[in-house]
Formats: sequence, C-alpha cells, structure tokens
Amino acid sequence: LPGVELRIIATEAVSDFERDQVDIAVRLTRPPFPGSVEACLLFRQELVAVASPHLVGTAVLPLSMEQLGDMPLLHDAQDHWPKFFGTTRKLPGAVFNQTSHALDATVAGQGVALACRAFVQADLDAGRLVQVRPAGFEARADYYLARKRATSSRRMVDAVWDWCIANWSC
Repeated sequence: LPGVELRIIATEAVSDFERDQVDIAVRLTRPPFPGSVEACLLFRQELVAVASPHLVGTAVLPLSMEQLGDMPLLHDAQDHWPKFFGTTRKLPGAVFNQTSHALDATVAGQGVALACRAFVQADLDAGRLVQVRPAGFEARADYYLARKRATSSRRMVDAVWDWCIANWSC
C-alpha cells in the first residue's frame, strides 16, 4: 500500500491499542470482544499434523496413531499434542516458544508438528511438508483481525484493514 508505513511487532502479549500505539492486531482468540474493539475472523485454526517427507521416508501415509506416536513430536507454546492423542499426560519432544520455530524444525526433518493449516498450506503444496494424518481438528481459538473502534475517519488504517481482510480472510 503506497504511503503506508507498517511497523510489525511479533509478541505473545496482547497489545493495548492505546498504550502500545497499535492500530491493528492479529489475535489468536475467541469472541466475545470488548465493545471498544472491532474484530473480523481471518481464518479458523484447523490444526494438522505435518512432517518433512524426508522424515517420513517410505512410510505409507496416512500414518497410524501408533506410528505417529513413535515419531519425534515438536511442541509449540500452545501444545495441542495431548488433545490430538486424546490424553492429558505430557508427551515427549522438543518444545519451541514460537510456532514458526517448530515449523522450521519440521521442514528440517527434526520431527512432526501440529500446525494451523493456513500456516503450512504453501509448504504442503510445494512438497516441503506432508500431512501425516488424514484429519486434524479445530482449536478453541481462531485468528482475528482486531482494531479499536473509532468515531473519526482513519484513512490509512482503514486501507490496511481492508487490504488484510481482502487478502487473508477465508
């Protein structure tokens, strides 16, 4: 967008629109939203189990749950593996504080990750990753575009908001 200067902040903390001088945020959350916040669903968080084709080797896909359980599991901060396996116990494997790091390790063949389909679809399409189980599941939170409701016109903020919705929204 010509004339728009973007400053991107990646953080696990929820931004305060006033204090942090944030105009638009992408949030992994669930409704309801405060009345002061306008939100638009970008995409559902459909989680799928993915691995490098090199890690899977000659195994026939989809893997059984037993085969999957024998592979190294890569955990991100949200750690959905126990739910995926239907257990409450902690499962072994490397833990990453950011999903992007877990996905880098997955592409490098270090293990299997549970990831939001929207984040891995390009890697699946390009053959850098394969989906190792036939179905995933929807997590309890989804990705929303959020901004503070305004009473006055914010032409540049509105332009970025509209672009995000047009390009990212499902």
